[in-house]
Amino acid sequence: MAHMIDTTTGTAAIAYAGKTPWHGLGQTLSADADITTWTREAGLAYTVLESPVLFRHPSATAPEVFKGRKVLHRSDTGAPLAVVSDGYHVVQPADVMGFFDNLVKLGGFQLETAGALSYGRRVWALASVGAGADIVDGDTVKPYLLLGTSYDGTMATVAKFTTVRVVCNNTITAALGDNTATVRVLHSERFDADAVRLELGIVANNFERFLIESRRLAGVAMGAEDADAFVSELLKPYHTGKIDISDSRAYKRIIKLFEGSAIGSDIAGVTGTRWGMLNSVTELVDHERGRSDNTRLESAWFGTGAAIKNRAMELLAA
Repeated sequence: MAHMIDTTTGTAAIAYAGKTPWHGLGQTLSADADITTWTREAGLAYTVLESPVLFRHPSATAPEVFKGRKVLHRSDTGAPLAVVSDGYHVVQPADVMGFFDNLVKLGGFQLETAGALSYGRRVWALASVGAGADIVDGDTVKPYLLLGTSYDGTMATVAKFTTVRVVCNNTITAALGDNTATVRVLHSERFDADAVRLELGIVANNFERFLIESRRLAGVAMGAEDADAFVSELLKPYHTGKIDISDSRAYKRIIKLFEGSAIGSDIAGVTGTRWGMLNSVTELVDHERGRSDNTRLESAWFGTGAAIKNRAMELLAA
């Protein structure tokens, strides 16, 4: 699998404040670092430039312009990012950082990590949203806001609400099937930071709803038969091997985590419940699945890992 954290400038393009994040990567910053420092240390101090696509026909005396397409490339390294349509609207790294800079100044938000992935083709920032709350006594989750965008057409600009389970840093999507918890801006549209902030005004209410639903999951016991049926259904879309799902590594690992190996399993009200199963899935995705910390990061937030966690929450909450 490709190296995900951008290192094209010689330094890993990721910065964080506070405790080392679950992916264990990046430059440490103080909580009160200004946005200029954040942008520089996160490897986001570049602009995405646009140039026409040129081609040369054997009979032509000069290169011709390929109409309707343009090349996106970095201002710092000059590296190309992608060929996209003329209608592709770029959300600059500075726009992503400025989005959170405004939220921090308004109060209630604290920027905690930011960086670039896949040679700078994707950028993101993550901020905490106020204080956390317990699902069961001693098992705290904290709300976060994640904003990411791409420069290669692989992802719309996405702002979404997520949570982090403090005891093990598992990241859990808290949408619960409600698309109001995620705002997507296609690159055929212009990014309006104020409009996105307005639409995300539901964050606090959504976190409260997440707490209610998660506490309900913590109150529902899950026996071995139900666990087997759930994990088999969860992994079905991702299982392509010739062996049975129950013989796959992912199945066996989730069941083992669920049976008491997961971080936080010693907290009363976790093991043997649907909440415990959710965290068994998220622990596999966030801490074990994939070949390295940086590939897990992209997958857990934007790729297959995120899809697996979303599906787990939907199936358990159904």
